[in-house]
Amino acid sequence: MMKIAIYNLYWSTYGGGEQVAAATAEHLVADGHDVTLLGPELIDIETTRQRLGRDLSQCGYQRVTDDVEAAAASAGFDLFINCTYLSSAVPQSERSMYYVHFPGVPRSTRGKVSSFVASTGVRALAPFTSLPGPLQGVRAGFERRVHDVSWAQKYTLVAANSAFTAKWVKQLWDVDAETLYPPVDVVPEPTAHSPLVMSLGRFFDRSFGHCKKQDVLLDAWQLIEGRYSMDEWSVRMIGGADGSSRDYVLGLRRQALTLRAEIAVNAPRDLVQETLGTASMLWHAAGFGEDATRHPDRFEHFGIAVVEAMSAGIVPVVFAAAGPVEIVRHDIDGYHWSTVEELISYTERLASDHNEWTRLSRSARSRAQEFSNESFGERLRTLIK
Repeated sequence: MMKIAIYNLYWSTYGGGEQVAAATAEHLVADGHDVTLLGPELIDIETTRQRLGRDLSQCGYQRVTDDVEAAAASAGFDLFINCTYLSSAVPQSERSMYYVHFPGVPRSTRGKVSSFVASTGVRALAPFTSLPGPLQGVRAGFERRVHDVSWAQKYTLVAANSAFTAKWVKQLWDVDAETLYPPVDVVPEPTAHSPLVMSLGRFFDRSFGHCKKQDVLLDAWQLIEGRYSMDEWSVRMIGGADGSSRDYVLGLRRQALTLRAEIAVNAPRDLVQETLGTASMLWHAAGFGEDATRHPDRFEHFGIAVVEAMSAGIVPVVFAAAGPVEIVRHDIDGYHWSTVEELISYTERLASDHNEWTRLSRSARSRAQEFSNESFGERLRTLIK
């Protein structure tokens, strides 16, 4: 048995990162470990159970308010697990694990160029142990401008939520990461499928960078309606949104008024569950039109909604990049698309060929089990044993 600390600054937001942290705690407690949760406020056990479906009642709690306090607290544990997004806490425990949702990158073009040039300069001067005074100053200047990720190399284990993320951890942090897919609660039994296409993901204005591209999907749907190829079908887009994306959402709703399309913003979980039980296809477009070499953070790093849909027998038609292509095997569990015309073509194929839809639907349900909470627990045990 180990004394284990799990650090998260955002327990009360009940998001994807908190789902991973809570599932980690639940599995480790079940395995007999002494687990303490680190965070700025006492964890609300009942709300966590309701919102995340996780029982943390057997965990202890220790208050920390930032990375410095978390690092100091880690010294009292056998294993320190950092699940805080964009944390740079330096572990003091004998063993440590950092769970990466996506590595932080310099935001501005200037920052990216500066860090790249500085890194190149540091590498070029590294072989020289003795340099003339002026060049010593140049090296010192380069070192100050390098995006500092030395803290990441202090962890005995780094785990990433996908192979896509692990690749960028290596590129941006120069650290090898193991893949530990997030736990997804699969839908136990789907109900009758109907002629409904769904998308599931938060509505972000494009100005924020990361965007699920529901506008691209709605434009594609408008083209489908114009071809009269799927007259009995409709589309429903579900996702949360706040005031900062108001104009983006209003634009979608205005366009949807003339289509067989529903834009469900901040919908109750009941509608999500109903849609997962009745939809036949899932559309996904995050990353479309983006350059992965310049903006990898604008892509879907894993794709929890994709797995949820597949577990219900919904056939996914996903943009051919990043996390979703690790989940969906093309022409086995669903389809990958790269152009809007491909998206439309695959959608029309599934709508017109029930045998094809049935084949992919069965495979999708089976594939989803590989990303279940149980699979997450087994992989976690393997990594920390």
